[in-house]
Amino acid sequence: MEGIVDWRGNPIEPKRHGGIRATLFLYLLVVMRSSVNAANTNLVGFFRRTHNMTIARAVILSTNFGGATWILSIFGAFISDSYIKRSKAIFLFGPLEILGYGLLGFQAHISSLHPSECNNNQDCEGLYGWKTSLVYLSLFMTALGEGFMRACTPGFGGDQFDSDDPSESKKKFRFFDFAAMSTCFGAILGLVLVVWVQSFKGWDLGLGVCAMFVLAGLIVGAAGFPFYRNRNPVESPLSSILQVLVVAFKKRKIHVTPENLEDPQIMDLADTADVEHLTHTKDLRFLDKASIYTGEIDTWSYCGISQVEEAKIFVKLLPILISSIFCYMPFQLFFALTAPAASTMNTRIGSLRIAPASLYAIPVLLQLIILVLYNRVILPFVRRNTSSRYSNITFHLVRTGIGFVFAVLATATATLAERKRMTAEDPKNLSFLWMLPQFIFVGVMEVTSFVGLMEFFSNQLPMRIKSLAASMVFCILGLATWLDGALIAVVSRVTRSDGKRNGWLAGMEFDTTRLDLFYALLTVLEVIFLLNFVFWARRYLQKIR
Repeated sequence: MEGIVDWRGNPIEPKRHGGIRATLFLYLLVVMRSSVNAANTNLVGFFRRTHNMTIARAVILSTNFGGATWILSIFGAFISDSYIKRSKAIFLFGPLEILGYGLLGFQAHISSLHPSECNNNQDCEGLYGWKTSLVYLSLFMTALGEGFMRACTPGFGGDQFDSDDPSESKKKFRFFDFAAMSTCFGAILGLVLVVWVQSFKGWDLGLGVCAMFVLAGLIVGAAGFPFYRNRNPVESPLSSILQVLVVAFKKRKIHVTPENLEDPQIMDLADTADVEHLTHTKDLRFLDKASIYTGEIDTWSYCGISQVEEAKIFVKLLPILISSIFCYMPFQLFFALTAPAASTMNTRIGSLRIAPASLYAIPVLLQLIILVLYNRVILPFVRRNTSSRYSNITFHLVRTGIGFVFAVLATATATLAERKRMTAEDPKNLSFLWMLPQFIFVGVMEVTSFVGLMEFFSNQLPMRIKSLAASMVFCILGLATWLDGALIAVVSRVTRSDGKRNGWLAGMEFDTTRLDLFYALLTVLEVIFLLNFVFWARRYLQKIR
């Protein structure tokens, strides 16, 4: 296994290093991380109750944090591909997440580090100055640590198996199945246990539990160091695509001729090291300029035809990526708005008091069932009864589109549920289970569209840049989450009348909001975004015929 070493940098022993035994340590790390990530859906409550933030500001800060985590995952993937081993990236940056949660918990515990408790919604002390900086620093450390672990853990687990060995290749696919199950189990644990501690035992203790969970996961993960296989870093796929764009721009004034691209001697200069050789296509001819030979053959002056074709394939996928960003916008908003709004309702089931954010544990359990059915029943059936083109391309786009249909159903259902909450004489007499259907819809959306996009990008990208599939999905989720914050800011400002604080999302409490109108607007936007996605998906399928 070329490029694979043990933790000391020595050649591995296949019987001792890697395999199922090594991944057992990673499963627990995934469970611990997932439980904390799921509990982050409750952060809006922390910002509102501990730091006296308005609803709009709390949601914007929560979405900024979530978006930063996804975008930093792309940065983590780039660093681990190019400069340091994935194991080092996990255990060097992972402790930052512990420090981040520790600082947030410490600030929540020490009364002088956060505003005093707000008893009068009209005259609440706000968060300002260096206290705000401490919150931002804590959130950044948390996002950076989680971002690196989120990007590196799946790839590091895959490194424990040899893809060229048929028996180990099967075990590699099973690892990803069990990792997905571990993610679901961890999410249920976080939504039930961690969220309960945060909601009913205090945010200082709840955030401390988050720090301890991450610490426990890293300790167990570090215990597996003697058994891990470590892949040495190589050039990142992002660098390869960036080289094509830069070289093509540098040669933008040079005219392309067929002779420049068809000379075998020129083709051999840069293509001999490629994993797979791609034939020249006539699409996106501007990028062909990167293959023009001008006497220099370094990576930032000349790119082989295969490398240029890889960049073309990536660029052709961008319309799908961009249209998916807008379709994913409602996803984070359900956690940021619905769960806090449900806290104004009756949150008891019998004599048991439930934290509203824990409702999402039911959709997560449903996701686990859907994943098992998909991998064991649906996907094998599609592959047996359809062409390879349909099962590898069209099917994944259809699956993604179905997920976005459920996003429309989720926003429409949220509109109706919120309308019922607002028109109730006393929301405390209305069960918070009225919010469950929208959580189920958004859970189905996540499990269908997320996996659909991941498999679609993975199938379309050439072998040398196939690892970009995860980064492309991370980019979709990160930018969509940031757009959520922008949408909240715009709606809050536009819906104010005469400069007064009476917008749809104004104030400290949900009794004064118009979430029903906001969800109705989101439903209309989501329908438009869905039609836009269908347009680009159909156009992509027509072009590759």
